[in-house]
Amino acid sequence: MRDQLPQAEADSTQRRYEGAPLGAPSRRPGRLALPVAAAVSAMLLLGGCGGDSGTANVSKSSKPPTVEKLASALKCKADIQKKVEDYRLGVCKANKTLYTFVTFKDNRAKRGWLDYSKDYGGTYLVGSRWLVVTEKPSQLGPIQAQFGGTVERGRGHGGHGRS
Repeated sequence: MRDQLPQAEADSTQRRYEGAPLGAPSRRPGRLALPVAAAVSAMLLLGGCGGDSGTANVSKSSKPPTVEKLASALKCKADIQKKVEDYRLGVCKANKTLYTFVTFKDNRAKRGWLDYSKDYGGTYLVGSRWLVVTEKPSQLGPIQAQFGGTVERGRGHGGHGRS
C-alpha cells in the first residue's frame, strides 16, 4: 500500500508507525549531527581538565588544605563542628568575624554543599575541594592570598527580615 501513496503521505504513514505525531519532522539525523556530537563530547572531556578557575596552583590529585590550615591563615583555631564522609566543617572567630571552613572529599561534594548553602546568603571563597564562608568579601583577603580561590556570593533570603 505504501508504494501507491504519494511520498509525503508515505512519510507521514511511516512516522505514525514509528510513534511520531503526524506532521512532526522526520527523526533522521542530519549531516551535522555526528560532527556536532563529536565536538560536544570533546568539549565535555577537555572542559574537566581545567579545574576551578582562580584557585591556587594545586593539582587535581593533591589534597586540599585542612580546615586547620585555612583557619591558621586568619590566626585562629578552628573548632571542628562536623566530620562526615563527604566533608569536614570547622568554625572560628577572628577580629569579631565568624568564619566557616569546609573541606571536601571531591569537587562534586563541594558543589552540592555550596549550591544548597548559597540560599542562606554569605560570601564564599571557593577553592579546589575547600571553601570558606563569611559575611563580606573583604574579610577573605588573608585566606585568598595564601590559598587562592574564587569569591562567590550567596543568594540571601530577599524579602525576609525587617521592612
